[in-house]
Amino acid sequence: MTRGAGRNNISDRQPPSVVDDEDPEARDVGASSRTQGVPSAIPGGRPHLSNPQTVRQSVPIPDAQPEIRGVNAHGVLPDSHTTRERAEFMRGPNDLKPIVPQYDPPFVHEPAIPVRIVETASSTRRAATGRHFSVNATGGEPTRLCSIDRERVAVLLLNEDASSNVRIADSQGALAGGAGALLMKSMTSYLRIDTQGEVWAVSADSGTPAVSIIQVFDRKI
Repeated sequence: MTRGAGRNNISDRQPPSVVDDEDPEARDVGASSRTQGVPSAIPGGRPHLSNPQTVRQSVPIPDAQPEIRGVNAHGVLPDSHTTRERAEFMRGPNDLKPIVPQYDPPFVHEPAIPVRIVETASSTRRAATGRHFSVNATGGEPTRLCSIDRERVAVLLLNEDASSNVRIADSQGALAGGAGALLMKSMTSYLRIDTQGEVWAVSADSGTPAVSIIQVFDRKI
């Protein structure tokens, strides 16, 4: 017998009729009880039980509750209004309602209150300066006591002489021919003149009296 014929005969081998379950050779041919499943493929085990079929359960739905009445509509007797009746009682019947335009109330103007400005606010400071002049006799050239000043408020004049009068005017030409206003001799108080222009003076006679002048200013700070 050749070696090729021996290999062909291996596939024709049959397991013996009586096989020891614990024999390692039985495992090679598939005759061990561990692989046959009699009574179980696992030594000492039991046949597996199949899972029972799942029963589909429905979603539980509770029973409908009765309608609650009485407390839903205020000021009505219990069980006297349904849900629809209560809605119509609150908003009116469910029918066609015309659109009523809504207008804002007219604007009322408040009466105007008259306001009078008594004194304007300004950043100024009151100041004063004093001088004296000896004026020329009548017929001579007049003396200018002060010039034009926009910040000046007033001019105060005093004739210091006790025997000669003085003529004053706002320009040199206004004193020609003895014209002009008179400052009496022996004055005891100053004469206030509210002016921002020039002041000229000349004696009313042959004397050369002295004239004092005080200028009042509102200086800007």
